[in-house]
Amino acid sequence: MSKKIIQLSDVRRENEAEKQFLNLLDADIRAGNVKKIPDSVFDRIAAIKHKALVARQNNELIEM
Repeated sequence: MSKKIIQLSDVRRENEAEKQFLNLLDADIRAGNVKKIPDSVFDRIAAIKHKALVARQNNELIEM
């Protein structure tokens, strides 16, 4: 079994940084500065990816 030694000060520093980030994010959400990305954006991304896939497949068929 391998033993892993960690510095508690490093872990505490990381936890404090994460806490500060979450507090800032919470403040932005409460102020209305952060909003949900509309589903239509994800639908459009999926459509573009699908078109790219179809184009790649057609290109591969042409090259054969």
